[in-house]
This record gives sequence, C-alpha cells and structure tokens, in this order.
Amino acid sequence: MSSFYYPELNSDTKIAAIQGSEFHHLINVMRNKVGDSVKLNSGKGYLATGTIMSIDRKKAEIELNESIFYEPAKNPFAIAFSLLKNKSDEWLVEKVTELGVKHLFPIKTQYSVRTPSANTLSKFKLITLSTIKQCDNPYLPFISEIQTLKVYLKTIRQFGYEPVVASEKRPGIWLDDLQKDKSYCYIIGAEGGFSLEEFTLMIEYGVIEISISQLILRAETAAVTVAAQHSLLSK
Repeated sequence: MSSFYYPELNSDTKIAAIQGSEFHHLINVMRNKVGDSVKLNSGKGYLATGTIMSIDRKKAEIELNESIFYEPAKNPFAIAFSLLKNKSDEWLVEKVTELGVKHLFPIKTQYSVRTPSANTLSKFKLITLSTIKQCDNPYLPFISEIQTLKVYLKTIRQFGYEPVVASEKRPGIWLDDLQKDKSYCYIIGAEGGFSLEEFTLMIEYGVIEISISQLILRAETAAVTVAAQHSLLSK
C-alpha cells in the first residue's frame, strides 16, 4: 500500500487533515472512501497508518492508529550526478531514492548533453516525493540547485560529505576499502565520463577515486550500483 505525504506528521499527531494535491490523489486517483485504511509519510522519519474518518470537498480527516519513527542512517550518502539525456537522470533519481539517498547534487559537466529547463529541478523533486510514497522510504531526499562540478567540489564537504568519484580509470580501490564511519558523496559523470580537466580538478580537491564494477557502466547504472553497494556495506 503506497503512502500519502503529510509533512506535519509527528509523534503527537492524532488526526491528520489531507488537503491539496494529496487529497486529490487520495479521493480521485486512489478512490479511497470513509472507513478505508491509509498510510502517511512525513518525509522526515515518520510513517503512520490510520483510518479515514470524514471527507468533505477540500479535505479528508484521518484518525491515526499507529505512528513509527525511523532513525536516520548513521552514515548517509549523497549522489552528485551529471544531467543525462533521454530522461535517464530522472530514472537515476527515482532508483537512488528507493535505495535511501539523503542528498542529490545535479551537476553540469563538460560532457553533459542535456541542457536543464526551467522545470528540471521541480521534476526531480516530484520524482523523489512520488518514490518515497511508493517504497515507504520515510526520508525525502534534499535536492540542491543544478550547478557545475567546480561549484560542488567547493561545497560538498560543507554539507558533511566526503567526495568520491566512481572512476572509469578503474583504480584498485573499491567502496568497501573506504573508511566506514564517514558519509560520502559519490560523483557520477555523464555518458562520456569526465574530461581530463575535470579529473585534474577533482585531484586538486582531494576527491577519492574508486571502482564500483569490473566493467564500464552506463551513468545511471553506476549511480544505482554505488547506492546499492553503500546501502549493503553500511548495514
């Protein structure tokens, strides 16, 4: 059963009033009725179950039966990903959200072939929201503004992440060789990888290069692979 987004949800919530787009989805898409059981997701750690008690023209009131708080990951991870063509970056955002990414940094690299539109970032945000509701991820990822690689190399550590690049050079360092008590931001290049200039820049900023596969992966596959490996190794 998918959940409905209710950011006001906390341990003291007894009655939740669902309005706006979530109300439309509840009534017109899922066709829920009074007496139905539903699930709520705060995007901030809480998941709750409840029963629809009343419905009027603008809202539905839900009486909560149970609310559970899930502790955040001790060492969360982030993904900095190059914009990709054919909506591959949207698929990337969806899948790493399913795997529990905390922070997304969309980046423009020299080999990026997609030019962001005015609604690119808002589309990413809608995808993350839809995804956490589908997979019961209780934490909505934060998505930073679209910036160049150079800008993010200056700021990733300020967000609390150690930058790591999934390198096509295939070094002899793997994700499980990294220090276990740190939070990492895994940097994923475009279809053509990174330019020599960008690799030089990453070296200047002390970015660690790791291998994530014996093979050369597509950009979106690389992001999912590194997210899955991090999730497994941080259990």
